[in-house]
Amino acid sequence: MARKANIAREEIHQACWELIEKNSFPNIPRLAEYFRQKDGRHCSNTTFLNAITQWEESYKEQQQHELSELSDLLQPVFKRFSREVTQQLGQLLDEKSTEIEQHQHRKQEATQSGYLSLSSALIELQAAHDTLTSERKKISDEAETLKQKWTFSEQRYQEVMAQNAVLTSQIKQEQKANTELRINLAQKEVDLAKQDNQLAKVLEENAKLAAALEENQSEKMENDAIKWQEMTQKLDTLTNSLNKSVNKSVNNSAKTMQRKDRGSKQ
Repeated sequence: MARKANIAREEIHQACWELIEKNSFPNIPRLAEYFRQKDGRHCSNTTFLNAITQWEESYKEQQQHELSELSDLLQPVFKRFSREVTQQLGQLLDEKSTEIEQHQHRKQEATQSGYLSLSSALIELQAAHDTLTSERKKISDEAETLKQKWTFSEQRYQEVMAQNAVLTSQIKQEQKANTELRINLAQKEVDLAKQDNQLAKVLEENAKLAAALEENQSEKMENDAIKWQEMTQKLDTLTNSLNKSVNKSVNNSAKTMQRKDRGSKQ
């Protein structure tokens, strides 16, 4: 048979954490089953409900703290990514600019040394200019690509934060709905217990009334029997008295007649 004992609020909080670690959200039936299997103890639904409500506040604070830590962890990653992209882009621009300048310098030296004719120099200069333009366009395209990647990453970060906010809001709404359901359930259980108590009282009163009615009927029958005996005794007494009176009157009349007869004879 289960032992009746009070369960401390800290024990209920610990049980809530153990249930949530098993992906089972705490409620009154699960906590009752938890302690029944653990040591057979149990307590009122009101105690469970108050403890769960306090534990939910701690759970909300932990969730918010974890979301804040996630944001703090992601923010440095995006900042570091931005710095690395900027550095790589600057380094790439420097390398390309240096390469083009060196190539142009070599072309100019070749022109000045007389290895190439003026027309060849102009052609090569134009080619170098075209190459430089192409390289700059290529670098600009790469920079634009990196910028788009950065923008996409920033958008993904904002989407993740928005999703986290939505999930947090949904969790709060579900927790609020669960709390209301548990309160309604506890109230229904209290009302049911009150109705059971009222029914037990009504049944007890009916039993008392039935017993009293049966006792009154027995007592009434006994009183009627006693009254009947008393009336019978009184009637017998009255009859005997009447008989005695009649006999006495008859005797007296007989004696009177005898005296009269004697007197007439004399």
